[in-house]
Amino acid sequence: MSHSINNEEYKKGDMVWSELKGPDQNYGYGEIDRVWYEDSINDTCFNFHCLVNGGYRMSSFKKIIKKPTARMTAKLAESRKDYMEMMKNK
Repeated sequence: MSHSINNEEYKKGDMVWSELKGPDQNYGYGEIDRVWYEDSINDTCFNFHCLVNGGYRMSSFKKIIKKPTARMTAKLAESRKDYMEMMKNK
């Protein structure tokens, strides 16, 4: 996985992959919703709605993944398929 270090290239509305701690998968993908600078970790952070694991997640720009692996993109496709199936049955 390749990580980003240039904070200026990301803004609200961008779709990003990011490392996560805690969910079933150790990564997430979603649209950046809020961006702020966090002094305690000396990095810019963001919130996003995760399309892989679900939920509203927080990460830092240091943890953005520039090139997702095939496993990661397959998991996103599986999650989206499950979501569409659930909505169809509703």
